[in-house]
Amino acid sequence: MRASQHPDTGASNYPPPVYAVAEDRRAVPPAGVFWWLGSTVLLGVVIGVVWWLLSPAGRLFGDPADARQWLLRDLTLAGLHLLAGIGIGLVVALRLGLPGIVARILAAVGGSMAGSVLALLTGEALAFLLGPHGRDDVPGSDFGLHSFGVLVIWPATVAVIVFVTALIGLARRRI
Repeated sequence: MRASQHPDTGASNYPPPVYAVAEDRRAVPPAGVFWWLGSTVLLGVVIGVVWWLLSPAGRLFGDPADARQWLLRDLTLAGLHLLAGIGIGLVVALRLGLPGIVARILAAVGGSMAGSVLALLTGEALAFLLGPHGRDDVPGSDFGLHSFGVLVIWPATVAVIVFVTALIGLARRRI
């Protein structure tokens, strides 16, 4: 072998060429969207069980025939939805700077809507199967929701918290 002759190692590819597309910072993996949807829907089932157990005229205490307790039953679900909305809203608000925030917000609010309805259906289904049962002579005494506006509290709370947090973040950037 002559000194000027180098061993044949093939074409040189070091450093490797950069053909990769820049990462899309707005995208969120589908698993993240499914996680937000799934966790809020699962939370809806848990809230439905808690509502059925702990509300007045529910499983553990109260008289389903007493109309004064129906409002408290609806307010119990409203309070549970408010707590869930605050919790999820704060978690989403703390992650506003991460990539894929639009998909995450839509999944959290959409999942909250589904979770809210699922909480209602879970509580009413448990009452239908396991009691308490209302009296036939008292209309409206079956365990259920009388104020359907309660169902928007959870998703609205999430949306308002995220909106206000985003506004505060924008205001801080401009100052």
